[in-house]
Amino acid sequence: MKQTKPGLTTGALHWLCVFTALLMLGACSNDYSGNVGGASAGEEFNPIGPINENGRQQYLAQCASCHGVDGNGTPSGSSLVGCATCTSISVLADEIERTMPIGNVSRCTGDCANDTAEYILQVFNNRILNGGTSNLDGVTNAAQQATLRKATLQFAGRLPTQAELSQVADGGDIALNEALNNMMDEEPFYQSLMEVFNEQLLTDKYLTRNLNEGGINLLDTDDFPNRKWYNDTYADNNNMRSCVRTHTNDAVARAPLELIRYAAKNDLPHTLFMTADFMMVNWYSQQVFGAQLVNPNDSFRELDEVVCAIEDGETLYWDPTDFKPARITKNLQYELGGMPHAGVLTSPMFLNRYPTTFTNRNRHRSKTVFDYFLDTDILKIQGSRPGDGIGDELPNPTLLDEACYPCHQVMDPVASAFQHWTDRGQYIVTGSTSPNRWDNSDIEPAGLGGKKVPLSGSEGNFRNMLQWLGKEIAADPRFIRATVRTLYKGIIGQEPLLSPGENASEADQKAFNDQRAILNGIGQAMAADNWNIKTAVRGIILSPYYRADSVDINELASNKHIGSSQFLSPEQLQRKLQATIGIAWDDLRFENNRLMLGGMDSDSITERIREPSGLMIAIQNRMSVEMACRGVPYDFTWHSSKRNLFPYVEIDTTPLAENGNPIPDSINAIKQNIQHLHWTLLGERLELNDPELEASYQLFLQVFNQGQTMLASPNDYDPYPVYLPCQARRDFREDGRSGDTIVDTSEESEVAIEDRRIQIRDDENYVIRSWIAVVTYLLSDYRFVYE
Repeated sequence: MKQTKPGLTTGALHWLCVFTALLMLGACSNDYSGNVGGASAGEEFNPIGPINENGRQQYLAQCASCHGVDGNGTPSGSSLVGCATCTSISVLADEIERTMPIGNVSRCTGDCANDTAEYILQVFNNRILNGGTSNLDGVTNAAQQATLRKATLQFAGRLPTQAELSQVADGGDIALNEALNNMMDEEPFYQSLMEVFNEQLLTDKYLTRNLNEGGINLLDTDDFPNRKWYNDTYADNNNMRSCVRTHTNDAVARAPLELIRYAAKNDLPHTLFMTADFMMVNWYSQQVFGAQLVNPNDSFRELDEVVCAIEDGETLYWDPTDFKPARITKNLQYELGGMPHAGVLTSPMFLNRYPTTFTNRNRHRSKTVFDYFLDTDILKIQGSRPGDGIGDELPNPTLLDEACYPCHQVMDPVASAFQHWTDRGQYIVTGSTSPNRWDNSDIEPAGLGGKKVPLSGSEGNFRNMLQWLGKEIAADPRFIRATVRTLYKGIIGQEPLLSPGENASEADQKAFNDQRAILNGIGQAMAADNWNIKTAVRGIILSPYYRADSVDINELASNKHIGSSQFLSPEQLQRKLQATIGIAWDDLRFENNRLMLGGMDSDSITERIREPSGLMIAIQNRMSVEMACRGVPYDFTWHSSKRNLFPYVEIDTTPLAENGNPIPDSINAIKQNIQHLHWTLLGERLELNDPELEASYQLFLQVFNQGQTMLASPNDYDPYPVYLPCQARRDFREDGRSGDTIVDTSEESEVAIEDRRIQIRDDENYVIRSWIAVVTYLLSDYRFVYE
């Protein structure tokens, strides 16, 4: 992203860009106070007439001490600008009546709640409720082609096609919107979406690459006696058992994330994340759970290629990526009738990742639910905490101590809703004779936001409290903001801005309010579109937070947080290599360097590193050398029409003739190809006379000239200078390892020209090594590992 100011020189502008990039690296918030969701489906609010004076008086008397006179929040109270329930008078008034003020609920009801709600909407939310904004003062968005390239690399793991680039160049934002819709129908998009949510849930801790049988071992043997079914089925073949075990364990581990994928892929509401009365299984994990498919006519997909096999024996073709909805309807150990599924809330992986203890009583789970799904930080609720945590030695401080109760009256009802689920996520209905004992006398009854779970009658929910809770969360406007917040952090690489507080600068307040308006609009659009999460993703991509290309220096103070350029995760880097070079980094090298490249294992390392260290830059440099060495000659094995890197030159395209004279057509072709490399690898459009392009050409020319000297005078150090250490004799598999031998078909007349292949063994003109130098140079540029 650039800052622009009249009169800046090219050099100054370059360094100003670098400074801005460094500034953005430090702009990631490490904290975020919640209760700031998007809009719900309430009536539209259009303030008419004068400000509600009674509401103003009530607000100043009862609310301003926490939320600030200007509504921007304080350290003890969240902002009311674009708050979760700031969508209509009735919705906000209901919230006030049920939950405010904390510690003295019901003090403001009836006319008091309605007047206060109207004042909050009139004064703090008029702009947001009447359309907000999708633009920011002084911020210029990147061109449609650049935006499309960035999005397709990030979400689809590929470069945009020439047809797509032409489409958005001609059709502007409308065409860009259509291209993004098409991109979000591709399988890699759903994998990227699951990665975004795993950064929050951290359930990938249980994948085989992190913990062998990490997910399987969490399941109770009494409930799921077939959990390690592969041990008996393939007892005599270790390789087959290991293969099946991996696919089985990973399916169990990824079940909660697959629910997100399922809803997005089938255009179903994302609220299924909270409310789904089923779980996701593939063929392998169905054997574990004995679950019945929701649609009895469904069948799992088989691939053409073998997934697991015994040599000269049994083979399995079941697709490990094919997940379907299923229900556990069999009798569990302590409960007839199966498991009452409630989306992610009843997932064994979620319940184990956020466990409980006898004394904690599910409060850790409750805090997680509020943070992840209701965008509320329990610890920021106003109130003093006793320093020693005893609570004046009262018999039950969580209910009786005024310093403890404000938090616990919010947190404990949700904790109670988890009472049927043990520390290991086993479903056992509580009772006096149950091994999962629960004393209701010392904790608030199950509920949410002032509502209590009905336990008896026609709507009784004693056995399925989490199903009730999931539906309440899905209907809570805060769930909108929580979802947008998760997407924003995963896509932009930053937390949404913190509430600036009433003493903040005008610029900080403006930045916060602008962001609230835009994100609130994105949340509203998602909810209105049947909770289609793709609508929110598209909204973030089209927002200035993702597209910002330059910032007017006069507007820098309030836009210093703008820009989504971020250090790529190892997974994103691997996909970018595959998309640009055409081959992946060898999976062994990639896996060995994944954590050191800023990756996470969702266990001990739960945050991506977004600011590169010296070690990470050293790994990038090694990767650049290795991938250029492998990728450049490999690209030349294909016909020019099928090359990723070199569509405009051949291995005999040299800038100089044998007599040393320049070859203008060849020089032009080389520069045109360098122009292509800058776009493909770095995403920048350069003119042929651009200084950066000229610098890359001079590097090519310098290596080429050195090579000519060596070719003319072989010595003892390099007696065979045409020999190419970086040869291309084999194809590459998807994991980046060497595959089948390339069959040389260059002279076969029956093979179409565009399908002919050659092996690369020598470099007679030193052209390939010249191109290796250029590609290494571009891959080691910081812009390659930033998008």
